[in-house]
Amino acid sequence: MKVPDRVVILGDKESAIMAANKLANRTNKKEIEIIIIGRQPNVEFDDANIFIPSSLVDHHLLRRSINSVLHTNMEYIQDEVVSLNLKDKSLNTRNGKVVRYDYLLVTNPVEGDPTSISGFSEDARTLDTVQDSLRLREDLLNIKRGEIVIYQDGTHSRSPIVGANLAILLANHFSRNPIYKDVKITYLNSSKVIIENKQFHARIDNALQNKGVKTTYGFKLEQLNVKNKELQSKDGSAVKYDIPIIFSPSRMKDYLLNAGFPRTDSSPIEMNFKNLNVKNYPEVFISSMEPLFTSNYWNINHVELDYITAKIAHHISGYPDPEDYKGAVYIDYLITEDERATNIVIENDGEYSEGKPSKTDYLLKLYSYHSFFGSYSQGFL
Repeated sequence: MKVPDRVVILGDKESAIMAANKLANRTNKKEIEIIIIGRQPNVEFDDANIFIPSSLVDHHLLRRSINSVLHTNMEYIQDEVVSLNLKDKSLNTRNGKVVRYDYLLVTNPVEGDPTSISGFSEDARTLDTVQDSLRLREDLLNIKRGEIVIYQDGTHSRSPIVGANLAILLANHFSRNPIYKDVKITYLNSSKVIIENKQFHARIDNALQNKGVKTTYGFKLEQLNVKNKELQSKDGSAVKYDIPIIFSPSRMKDYLLNAGFPRTDSSPIEMNFKNLNVKNYPEVFISSMEPLFTSNYWNINHVELDYITAKIAHHISGYPDPEDYKGAVYIDYLITEDERATNIVIENDGEYSEGKPSKTDYLLKLYSYHSFFGSYSQGFL
């Protein structure tokens, strides 16, 4: 009897769950063993955390037990990976486990790095968890005047417009109540453009300014001067704040940097982008390393993971072999009003298009996790 191939998936976000469930659907369960390793017992739909401060979504809807959303016959290990052993195809966890793999899939290979910003832990607000969003909501209930400063680092590991969407939501929220007439919003971005598409950048910048949000680009945050209540940039400029909301820089996870993968001058890992696997290690796949958008944007993950799981399933169970990976379009949703959003699409060649403002799109983005947390997994696009 053939020994089942073991696929180990690293991650505790939506993408890891989607990959595991897709793989289960595409293989014979007698031929595969699926293990997921992540740090958290629950999964949150992170992008929806921006709606909590203005009470547009019940935060209880955004968290579910990871075990409850995985198919049966899977093992979830709540632990942290500390190192990879490429030669013997195994990994080590913080709690001393040694886990062998035949195929390894790394999802969300970057993580936030607030330690690079002095003063972050003392004064910054973030939306990384539901608890953080609830804390911000309390701040907003108490502020009557002052400056809310939203800073987005260009390398932040979530959507590049999450900070802009938050600014628009807060501007809408404050405009409905005259007691907030003295509250101002400033949006800072470390990049000169929000994303490498001038038309898209102009569209978002116009949306922000139409809401009365002051915008500054190329502001590279170095520290929070907590004493003077200032965000200070690397070139010495400063912006006063009353509430600082920081979408911090991201960095590659340490266990990947120290694994001994081949590297290039421009990237910490040399990838084969036709197959989305690491060069010289065809059994190791990394999602969200696409060179144009090196981040864990959900919609790119959808296309990447669809390809990767099909490739692994082909090797294990004879699932139809996908063609070379063709890249992915970038899709996001720009909030226009409280219950409406515009579907934004950027093709691989940089071409830009947008749909009509739609409540359907808003809800699709917000509750899309239902389509792959359920009994089957096919994404929502």
